[in-house]
Amino acid sequence: MNFYKSLLILFCFLISIKAISQVQLQKKKLNNEYSWNNSTQEERNEYYFGIKPIKLSNEKYHFRYVKYGQIVDLKSDDGIEFSGQLINEITESKVIKTDYGNDSEPTNYVFEFVELEKVKSSKIGQLILKEKIYQIPTDTLIDNWNFNWLHCGSINFYYKTENSINSKTYSCPWNQNDTIIKAIPIKNIDNKLNEIFELKEKYSEFTSKLEKGKSYSKDGYRQMYIMTKKESQGWRNGKPVRDYKKSIKDTIDNYLEFKLNELIPNSTELNCYDDYNLTFSKNGKLKNMKVDMGFWERLSDKDYKKCKRILKKAFREIKIDFVDPKYEFSRELSFGQKGIYIYDRMVY
Repeated sequence: MNFYKSLLILFCFLISIKAISQVQLQKKKLNNEYSWNNSTQEERNEYYFGIKPIKLSNEKYHFRYVKYGQIVDLKSDDGIEFSGQLINEITESKVIKTDYGNDSEPTNYVFEFVELEKVKSSKIGQLILKEKIYQIPTDTLIDNWNFNWLHCGSINFYYKTENSINSKTYSCPWNQNDTIIKAIPIKNIDNKLNEIFELKEKYSEFTSKLEKGKSYSKDGYRQMYIMTKKESQGWRNGKPVRDYKKSIKDTIDNYLEFKLNELIPNSTELNCYDDYNLTFSKNGKLKNMKVDMGFWERLSDKDYKKCKRILKKAFREIKIDFVDPKYEFSRELSFGQKGIYIYDRMVY
């Protein structure tokens, strides 16, 4: 009897541990007063995560590393032993309807606090002091720093060393050329932080605990949707269909692009709306053509009406009868500087 009672207690204990791990995540509703446009990084950190600006720190040494989705906070009174804390964060979004269709709107910050090992925290803290990384200028003051990267991200460093306060920003440091000498220690410390604290692994653990059936973004640009259990099963069940679509993808894309440019040779001279979303039936016939425009724009825009007529006329000449699509499929048509391009946005 005692054996079964012990088993029951152990089972309840394991369930309680699992429950605790699932409620580690915290949420805070987004406030427009503390958005990217209306506040500093430090103000947002304090408002959403409760961590005060470095300048208000009581510690003699305080280092803060901020990268999309993660904040590493290291503190020390003697510059030898450091305590560390990691904040994993992401914004949760909801779907909203607009005049142009569906869009996403950020609603909450979702985050967690993770205590970092003292030995590892001390190793990084001492390295920052030894290499005097806090003395490296911010990126705008470094000769030949390349800012021509799109959606590459950046790192913010905040330092308190005794009575000195510094904040530095480095845009896309990992893509800077090693001929820029001051970029090398920045890349090194970024690599060390990721390696020693296993930041990627810890972020993956964090995202695995997020509520399913919702969309999230850690940089405000790329969206990540976490499927429900039912959706995941549907995704697995749909693999044979995706595999078949992938097998004929290039054949269809090349044909559509060739025929459209043949039938509309003056496409670069037309003032056409950039992107058209195309839906084809399982027989390979154009079923629908949409653009991200409001209802009244579609009614009144003469260029849109003209281009739509031209495209519809061209598609009457296009026959996908050399392969069997089997299933309905979609493509994106774009008017570019050198002609018409076809894109397949499906994730296989």
